[in-house]
Amino acid sequence: MSLTSTNTGKKYIVMERIAGQSLLSSWPQLGFPEKETVVSTLRQYFIELRQLPSPSYYGSLGKRPLLNGIFWAGEPDPAVNGPFTSNEDLIEAMARKHTHAFGTSIRADVLRHCLPRVLHDQRPTSIHGNFQRKNIMLQAKEGDAGDDSAKLQVVVIDWEKSGWYPAYWEYCLAYCALRFDDDWCLWVDKVLDPFVSEAALLYQIRLELWS
Repeated sequence: MSLTSTNTGKKYIVMERIAGQSLLSSWPQLGFPEKETVVSTLRQYFIELRQLPSPSYYGSLGKRPLLNGIFWAGEPDPAVNGPFTSNEDLIEAMARKHTHAFGTSIRADVLRHCLPRVLHDQRPTSIHGNFQRKNIMLQAKEGDAGDDSAKLQVVVIDWEKSGWYPAYWEYCLAYCALRFDDDWCLWVDKVLDPFVSEAALLYQIRLELWS
């Protein structure tokens, strides 16, 4: 929550400390029923998040620039940072990012040719923007009886990169963050609607930019 003082004009961010353990550290100790409960709860959270009314732009809350690194250009540049009003502008920004990164338009021209074939037009959709187990906290409910899975409270934290993106963006980011060192990768599709082709393409783009 952000607040602005009417007396001083200063802006404040009000945060809450969430007690518990991250899903990243807890996952190896969870049994199958507990994993099912956590994943089912997360699935419902993201269904509700996607149902927020869609605005007329791709951008951060308040029609601000996108905060994902693919749209970062060092200096403010609306053609790269957004916000954007169309899928064409979003794709053009991803191409321009490569020009900023490599100083040549060759990669950008390839992206302009390829991206529209895979990244189809999607309405702006509300996303968390950093869906990883480290950003999911598990809390123990007090006073619950029965199986252990019923005693878990699931809390999603770290919303700083949330915003309005194409519907496929959340899954793509989650896919790019996978470590493939345990079975979590097999559960992600149970939380988020899969966009496999889009994820594979975005993964390659991120490798080119940051490897």
